[in-house]
Amino acid sequence: MRPHSELQKAVLALYRDVLRYARTRPVEQRAQVQQYARAEFSKPLPKTNTMRIEYLLGRGRRQLQMLQMSGTRGVQVQQR
Repeated sequence: MRPHSELQKAVLALYRDVLRYARTRPVEQRAQVQQYARAEFSKPLPKTNTMRIEYLLGRGRRQLQMLQMSGTRGVQVQQR
């Protein structure tokens, strides 16, 4: 098995950070945050499109920061 690239490590770290954040929320919000994370991270993405991955990584970090702000109550997952 090949070692992960730095970009892959960053994406995995963000996913872990989101799940850690979810554990700090009340039970009903925890499920919403976990479902949101699964939905966002499971979207198909070409592995060779590093610019897009870096953009989404930055966007995900900003979204996590917004969630961590004290006034944020939860997330809403849209069904497709």
